[in-house]
Amino acid sequence: MEIAVVGNDDFATGFSLAGIKYYFTSEANLDEKIEEALKYDEIGVLVMEEDQFKSLSNKTRKMLEKLVKPVLVLISDKGKETNIREMIKKSLGVDLWR
Repeated sequence: MEIAVVGNDDFATGFSLAGIKYYFTSEANLDEKIEEALKYDEIGVLVMEEDQFKSLSNKTRKMLEKLVKPVLVLISDKGKETNIREMIKKSLGVDLWR
């Protein structure tokens, strides 16, 4: 199971430096990048910023909310101090790094 990041260049760069190999960047149309990310069966966790999630079309937001896989993990400005590993563990109930 792989982790993917969808968002702007600054957001994705940090994750790519941490070793995340699936990242989809766009300043304009994130809906298209979401569709692109969902084509990869090996992606099990999709990480986005909460503000960018809110900017998606209603259709895309509702689709993501209903998906079982990949699990959507939203990061907000308030949660920047929270460990991403802990957020994924809480969302999935499993520690992927074990």
